[in-house]
Amino acid sequence: MSHSNRCSFFFCLCLIATSAALPAQDIPVKNRNIHTSLLPVLQNLSSNSQWKRISATPLRFTSYHTQGLTKINGFFYLTAVKVIRWPKRYAQLTDGYDRDNGEGEGFLFKFGSDGKLIDSTTIGEGVIYHPGGIDYDGKYIWVPVCEYRPNGKSLIYRVDPDNMQKAKMAECHDALGAVAYNRDNNTLVGMNWGSRKFYKWKVMGTNDEMRVQPVSEQGIKNPHYYIDYQDCNYIGDGLMLCGGLKTYKNPHDGSVFKLGGIEVIDMSSYAAVFQFPVNEWAKPGTVMTNNPCFTEMVNGQLRFYFVPEDDQSTLYTYVLEE
Repeated sequence: MSHSNRCSFFFCLCLIATSAALPAQDIPVKNRNIHTSLLPVLQNLSSNSQWKRISATPLRFTSYHTQGLTKINGFFYLTAVKVIRWPKRYAQLTDGYDRDNGEGEGFLFKFGSDGKLIDSTTIGEGVIYHPGGIDYDGKYIWVPVCEYRPNGKSLIYRVDPDNMQKAKMAECHDALGAVAYNRDNNTLVGMNWGSRKFYKWKVMGTNDEMRVQPVSEQGIKNPHYYIDYQDCNYIGDGLMLCGGLKTYKNPHDGSVFKLGGIEVIDMSSYAAVFQFPVNEWAKPGTVMTNNPCFTEMVNGQLRFYFVPEDDQSTLYTYVLEE
């Protein structure tokens, strides 16, 4: 969600995804595939480190407005919003909103490394149709979907990557642009419109008995301002790596520049423990961290995947060389 609008603060409410009776005590989720932190490798980088493109694979389907990306067992999962009518700005604030809902449809796509579409599902309901940045917990993909406007309501889904079946797990009275799942303590962290606030939920139970409980009901202010996070994924040791950008305007001549970057955020303190600029571009004006971003370790090297362009997109694969 490439916006820097500041949001009002709202109270987040969670829905139980099933009507099945639950025990009174909390039921912890078994940790899933906890992996070694990527932070030590990232910290070996320097200002002399270079982005090296190793592939550019055109997606062989209409991708609409791309949002979030993850990779599971060799397959890629991409969220996107098909905009039917763009939200229209009001002449003045109306009921706390600066624009109407617009009209659209949210998607989660599954595709192969060759860019061929394998499966897809719609996600969201009614005016809540804008999916955001996603993450994988070792079993499910977690997907936030919001109204396409600041302060709008959101729903959080979990999706089974094998059959694309989805379950609505929570709702939030703020526009969530991305989520990340901490596999070490089974907490879900969400970022609102422009990533100006963090929210957190505790995930308990399994399968049909899974439920989420808000931890930071009022949200926590993001102390970092130079980029807005678009997509985040868990990298171990209680940390998430977020890719994003921010548009800066030159007050003298009106020209604009989109600064891209990645940040590693501590999911408990919300402090940035690593920051690195992204100065690679898909085309003029479109930095690689424009929206979806996923990171993994392959053969001892950090590998980054980006899908910055809309509609007729390309999956760009990079390594960062020390």
